[in-house]
Amino acid sequence: MTCPKCSGQLEQTTYAEIEVDRCTKCAGIWFDSQEAEALKTIQGSESLDIGTTNAKSELDARDRDLPCPRCRVAMMRMLDLDRHKIWYECCPKCGGMWLDAGEFRQFKQNFRSRWSRRDRKTR
Repeated sequence: MTCPKCSGQLEQTTYAEIEVDRCTKCAGIWFDSQEAEALKTIQGSESLDIGTTNAKSELDARDRDLPCPRCRVAMMRMLDLDRHKIWYECCPKCGGMWLDAGEFRQFKQNFRSRWSRRDRKTR
């Protein structure tokens, strides 16, 4: 598969028996439907994210549609507002999700901050 951001090659990598595709050039990660949701709850899965968010400024795609690496449909830009503001792309056809380098770590931190807020409310 080809990276939707930089046209690099995506290579498969596995954590806890869940296989994702990471770009060999920009280190962004493609998650098939529900893979990011499953991995965000697994301790240590942030090790899949080997990039830094500093490198992504040149790859920002706000002005163009990005093709899904799986089915080539134009992906939708989504916003996760929490501890970290994360813009990511999601495929409306296959449900896959693209996170730029460094964003999966932030995605997991957002999940943990939501969890800790809910936990505090129940006490």
